[in-house]
Amino acid sequence: MARTTRPYAARDAGGVDRMQRVNDLLRDTIAEVVARELKDPRLDLALLSVTEVRASRDLRNATVLVSAMCAPDASEEEQAAAAEGAVDALTHAAPFIHRTIRRRLHMKRVPWPSFELDLRIAGAAEVQERIRTLGSAGRDL
Repeated sequence: MARTTRPYAARDAGGVDRMQRVNDLLRDTIAEVVARELKDPRLDLALLSVTEVRASRDLRNATVLVSAMCAPDASEEEQAAAAEGAVDALTHAAPFIHRTIRRRLHMKRVPWPSFELDLRIAGAAEVQERIRTLGSAGRDL
């Protein structure tokens, strides 16, 4: 008995699953390049991670969201300055990153990375700190 439909046709019909796989592959590769091959002092932070990559459908451009945090005892101004410095360093290194991922990933077209600061993790850390202070204030009553 012949099959009338492909088993993955419904899931990959719009290319959504394929784009997610490409985004994940780009995220992993860019994170590895940033962690191992970039030697910029602005990237020496307590936490620097590539959180998400959003490639365009035509694979010409990709928005790379990065999270950058200093040591926990740093002030908010120092955190913001370090994060902006990290994004500037990554933007400056974009040609090197593009060349490196083009060599590693044998794709027909590798998107050009543009870096942006991901504020979701910093916002979550702020919420956790507020919850922690509320919890300690409740114990004092």
